[in-house]
Amino acid sequence: MRQAVTKPSPLYAGLYGEMIAEFFGTMVLILFGDGCVASFLLFNKISPFPFANTWMLIIWGWGLAVMLGIYVAGAVSGAHINPAVTLGFAVTGRFPWKKVLYYWAAQLLGAFVAAAILYFVYKGGINNYLQGANIADPVKGVGNVFYTSKKAFVGGFGAFGDEFIGTALLVGLILAIVDGRNQPVQGNLNPLIIGLLIVAIGASFGLNTGYAINPARDFGPRLWITIVGGGWNSFNSYTWIPIVAPLLGGAVGALIYDFTMGRVLAAKGLTQSGDTITTGEAVREPSYERTRTFE
Repeated sequence: MRQAVTKPSPLYAGLYGEMIAEFFGTMVLILFGDGCVASFLLFNKISPFPFANTWMLIIWGWGLAVMLGIYVAGAVSGAHINPAVTLGFAVTGRFPWKKVLYYWAAQLLGAFVAAAILYFVYKGGINNYLQGANIADPVKGVGNVFYTSKKAFVGGFGAFGDEFIGTALLVGLILAIVDGRNQPVQGNLNPLIIGLLIVAIGASFGLNTGYAINPARDFGPRLWITIVGGGWNSFNSYTWIPIVAPLLGGAVGALIYDFTMGRVLAAKGLTQSGDTITTGEAVREPSYERTRTFE
């Protein structure tokens, strides 16, 4: 009896498949990331949960969230899961411009759906916290579970700078980590190292604004809160900063890497390190079959 051979669908093998990967990668990112913020905000005054009221929960929660999102989407789309990363790669020629808006749409939708899921999962905790207040009330609301805001004593310039620098460091260091010429991480550990990078950014630059460093991470959930009762309370004079500053920061961070370390590595004539194979944005270990062709 002959076994039927299933041919791979060209639909899933192309851009549509990449958008699915970006959608689910971003959704996983927000589920775990905003989920840890929900634990921090909704339960930090309830005994006996002392761990829930520490900043370490936030920075490690987001670091692990990014790691898991990259593991979900990395082999398919490169796991940008962040419009600022997509833009940084496009500006430096690593990613085709014609795909940018498609990736952005998938990332935004993934963040929006994740916010909806978290809203229903934590509905009891949200209602307990609000005590009748508007969900997006700047004082009594829980908008900060879903999107970011600056501290009252942080000015607009400081908030913009915080998001800009944080995202520039994110994208620039991602390029350093995945550059096959520059001691790339082996053993499929890139997501873990990038997750630790998120932890470092959160520890150093997180408290001013909540370190969105990702426009989809902020704007997608903000749209959801607007729909479920927040109304225009979800939007204020700060809303544009976690969108514009990360996009600019990501582009600048990528350009700085290319015009500094990238050129140094090229000038030294350094080639791929170890057995890694760099394809597009993903750095992968060679398969057994491919390794044998090099023998």
